[in-house]
Amino acid sequence: MSEVKRRVTVTLDPDLLDVADRAVETGEVRSVSAWVNDAMDQKWRAQQNARTLIRQDAAEARQRDPEEYARARAWAESIMGGPDGGSAEGEGGAG
Repeated sequence: MSEVKRRVTVTLDPDLLDVADRAVETGEVRSVSAWVNDAMDQKWRAQQNARTLIRQDAAEARQRDPEEYARARAWAESIMGGPDGGSAEGEGGAG
């Protein structure tokens, strides 16, 4: 992640802002911005981990039963609108 921070404006649910404020008050984080940044970083990392697991599972399924994998992939593509499901294949496609 970049060390250069950019200022943005966000709207938070009051309950979540209270949690962030308490984290600042107890010294858990240095600011609400740091709390939000940490939460977003955790979310991003979880998404990356999920993409990795999906790719691994797809590769194992393809190796275990190539014909069933091809049928499942074709079915998924048919309901998702094509081979990339309308999104960037590199973002997490099982390709």
